[in-house]
Amino acid sequence: MEAWASQCFAMRDELIGLAQRQVLQQAGGHPFHLLPVELAQQTTGAGTKFLRWRRHDRSAMGVALWQELMASTGTPVNLLADLHAIELQRITLNMQISLLHTLGRQAQECASKAAEAEDAYLRRLASIPPAMRDR
Repeated sequence: MEAWASQCFAMRDELIGLAQRQVLQQAGGHPFHLLPVELAQQTTGAGTKFLRWRRHDRSAMGVALWQELMASTGTPVNLLADLHAIELQRITLNMQISLLHTLGRQAQECASKAAEAEDAYLRRLASIPPAMRDR
């Protein structure tokens, strides 16, 4: 279970790296950097990083900003399809990162509980004389 947890966390970290290298780079490039909102990474208390839309001054955050951007007549029509694609990538990556984080955490908890069960079993066996164990 510990190995599986490590694999889940490694895959989660690879996805976070992918988000940094590709999605954030694309969303931060020209002409997207001229828009009133940006795509940024937000680190959670658990250390996981998710992609979030926010104002440049960080006064607001959330998908509502993307929705406002899409509805705004100030947003160039030729960017709408790209903004839609970026949002779909953001949604998908965040879901995958969240799932892998949860699976890894659950696998760690399972491994810990299994180790506790093993310890209890071995302690009990150690208290039984060897001749009595096979009965």
